[in-house]
Formats: sequence, C-alpha cells, structure tokens
Amino acid sequence: MSAKLELLSPNIEVAVVTTNLAEMIEFYENFLGLEFQSELDFPGGSQRRYALGGNVVKLVTYTPPPPEPTTPGGGHAQAGIKYFSFGVQHLTQLAERVAASPYELVEPLTEFEPVPGIAYLFVADPDGNWIEFFGTL
Repeated sequence: MSAKLELLSPNIEVAVVTTNLAEMIEFYENFLGLEFQSELDFPGGSQRRYALGGNVVKLVTYTPPPPEPTTPGGGHAQAGIKYFSFGVQHLTQLAERVAASPYELVEPLTEFEPVPGIAYLFVADPDGNWIEFFGTL
C-alpha cells in the first residue's frame, strides 16, 4: 500500500547552510534582490527567510557551526543536491551584472539549442554553492 503525502503547502523551501552569513546576505538579499521575509531562531541556530515566488530560500546558521565546509563545484563536485535553479527573464542582463560583480560565473551564458531564445548560466554564491539561472535572453 502506498501513501500519498498530504501537503501543507505546494511550495518548496530550500535551506542553504552557511558559516559566512554576512557575505551570503549580501549576495542573496542585495545582489539577487530576494525579498527578506523574517529571521527565526531555533535551538542551536537561526534562519533568514527569503521569498522566491511562492517558495522560500533559507540561509541557515548553526551553533556550533558545521565541521565540514561547503564543497564547491555544483554537481561536478559530488553527488547529492548540489544546485538549485531560478527561472528569470533577461538572462543576458544578469550575465552582465555577474561579470561586473565579485561573484564567480562558473558556467557562462549558453543558449539552450533545442529552444531558441532560452539560455542558462551558473553562478557561485560566496560559499561556493552553484545556482543555475535559466530563461529568456
């Protein structure tokens, strides 16, 4: 017998664990412009919550911090959940903003050949986590 999940919400929340909160806030809140929702404390840590459409990106810190650092390199570095994707418009403009910023463009703007006018690129956040941006040129 299989049971179907009864979802409380149809959205997803993604937690990005960091030991580098100030730089991560600068990237997610100021550079990307994600809408800050709230900060929540919980036993052993805290989280800053950002709206992304109907979804949430959480910057999570723990006390004490995790013993292992982030493994940079997206899906090429190790198995597991290694990047998340944002669908955006005007990807060429984002590529130009990244090029003029201190953030690393780890895979350049590439048109998705099967669908003309649609492209992708990958950017590393300050901890080395990869984010794929895909959308219209």
